[in-house]
Amino acid sequence: MNEPTNHHWPVADLDPVRRLRALAAGIPGAVVVEDVIPASFEAVWGIASDLENEVPRSEWHVRSLRITHQEGDRLEALVYGLVGVHDRFAIVLRPGWCWMQGRLLLAGMAATPVEDGTLFAFATGLRVPGSGVLRPVLRRAVDRSLRRLAQRVGATTGEGTG
Repeated sequence: MNEPTNHHWPVADLDPVRRLRALAAGIPGAVVVEDVIPASFEAVWGIASDLENEVPRSEWHVRSLRITHQEGDRLEALVYGLVGVHDRFAIVLRPGWCWMQGRLLLAGMAATPVEDGTLFAFATGLRVPGSGVLRPVLRRAVDRSLRRLAQRVGATTGEGTG
């Protein structure tokens, strides 16, 4: 049996929000917005991970999202925008983690329990050259999405809106 020659390799365990920050840091022009939602992880993630229903509610530019294939934590979805733009997304969806990659857009959500509720983060970035100039617009859009989700969690669970 081959034993590793070095048993002292460092291990870095990142919670989903830190992992999302690290991933977004490597994407030119990507933005991450996060806040603590004063509700349980189960309540927040239960709503956020219902992609077909919640994405069109939280994202002003999305008319619909339809899951077309699922195999374990890997999904494919068709997303239709308000102005007729549509895209197919490859998605990884796990408890506290969602990463979506389309032809033009990257998006992610992450959540982790904290003392005051759930630390939740949204990230997004465009897959087009020069999209960094749109960071302020993306930041406002992602911030609005986070506020909408927090309001929806509060309205659904009665656990507060932050």
